[in-house]
Amino acid sequence: MKLLIYIFLIFTPLLDSMEKITIMHADEERSYLLFTPSVKKDSYKLIIGLHGFSGSASGFEKETTGGFNLYAEEKGLIIAYPQGNYFYPSSEMTKEDGSKITEKTYSSSWNHLGPLTANNAEIKICEDTSQSAPPFPSCKNKDNCYWTSCIDDSDFIKTIALKVSEEFVIDDTYIMGLSNGGMMAQLVGCEYPDIFDGVINIVGMQPHKLSCVPKLPINLIIYGGLLDKSVPPISIRSSGGYFYEPIKNTASSWSSEFNCKDVKNSEITSPFKSSETLYYNCDDNVTITAIINSEAGHAWPGISSNEGYCRANIQSEIIYNECRKINKVLGSKYLLDRLF
Repeated sequence: MKLLIYIFLIFTPLLDSMEKITIMHADEERSYLLFTPSVKKDSYKLIIGLHGFSGSASGFEKETTGGFNLYAEEKGLIIAYPQGNYFYPSSEMTKEDGSKITEKTYSSSWNHLGPLTANNAEIKICEDTSQSAPPFPSCKNKDNCYWTSCIDDSDFIKTIALKVSEEFVIDDTYIMGLSNGGMMAQLVGCEYPDIFDGVINIVGMQPHKLSCVPKLPINLIIYGGLLDKSVPPISIRSSGGYFYEPIKNTASSWSSEFNCKDVKNSEITSPFKSSETLYYNCDDNVTITAIINSEAGHAWPGISSNEGYCRANIQSEIIYNECRKINKVLGSKYLLDRLF
């Protein structure tokens, strides 16, 4: 029995042993979590994973993706999980007896809006009566449509990619994210196609008429849930009054930019009931894949929409719920195996 336990301890990867790395960026302390697989290799693929609005780096790994380190260990990938800018806005709550109390909540985001709206002030990205999030301290004089932070997250994420590339031999670099993280992942891919080889955008349609396209060909997987009302993949208007670019418009724009010569439409029944459009025979042999899951909402494939609003012990400085361990990597396999 002792021998079996010893063997188990040797060969069981320490999936919880991520390293937290803190750097100074634009005179502000920023951090990210770094996972390296237990089996060392001469070179690796690097994936940068971005949490959604009011998520955390550790919550993205633990709950949002269903334990992404399990998939990374299996494939031998290095994963960096950056932490978005966050603060604790106060809000007034009404108790059951009618009395009011003031509570502080956790709010985090990625600033994908700044670069997209900078030279497009005339394009309206939400209704005047849309639901607005508490303004971030980094934002000055922004209208009710501007719900993200206002710092340079693109350069922060690029800095992480370059830093990891200095420490390891990296063959290919990809960026993925959920919701606000997916919007940011697409933006970073558009801004740095010389650094990133592909983008995986999960339920993160960018603002209507502002969905970006890189100037150099890189791979794209863009995924939406047909039941998603927060960031709908087909309808332009969301339930909150924001306007988003339909998924097929974005995929078609990337296809046109990269001179894709062929397209294939498929109906998938397993593991998820989905419609997939694949553009291929493109410049540099990249592929563009648009996926609509007909039975899903605003969530990672196979994960419920309320997961990921938490943090693990490695981010104990964040005042938030503690994450549970969710081991459901089917959705990650479904998405990333198409890329690899």
